[in-house]
Amino acid sequence: ISKLSMVSDFTTQTIYELRDTIWAMNKSDITAEDLQIRIANFIEKANKLGNAVDFSFEVTPEVQSETFTSVQGMNIYRIIQEAVNNAIKYANPKSISVVMKKNPETKNFEVVISDTGDGFDVDAVATGNGLNNMKKRAYDMGGNAKITSTIGKGSTVFISFAK
Repeated sequence: ISKLSMVSDFTTQTIYELRDTIWAMNKSDITAEDLQIRIANFIEKANKLGNAVDFSFEVTPEVQSETFTSVQGMNIYRIIQEAVNNAIKYANPKSISVVMKKNPETKNFEVVISDTGDGFDVDAVATGNGLNNMKKRAYDMGGNAKITSTIGKGSTVFISFAK
């Protein structure tokens, strides 16, 4: 890849990230539906670049009426975006699923992003920026992120946080 191409890709990515940040900061709160729409737009763009992936985004009924602060919404969006982007870029998944739910026991919000891709050795790749960024974003919301993967079966990113 030429240097010019790399600069162009970086600039395009930066513009998308800036638009996403402005979207989040212009809202006093972000609903699960807002996240669903934003992620669906992201998936649509991603599917145009390569092999179409069967994508599902489920928000359980107890989460549908919830709102998140713009910072929480941005962090949730970025974690989902990073997980989906990693799957599409590295794992050749047939499907990616996102589920937003509320744990009835802990009352924590949970987001589970799973793919049916190639999987990877979590211990060998755990130092990557994307994986660390997801963990940091979850931590910044007072929660945590757990990343699991099985080679040949796919990966799961699980985040849990209190509102």
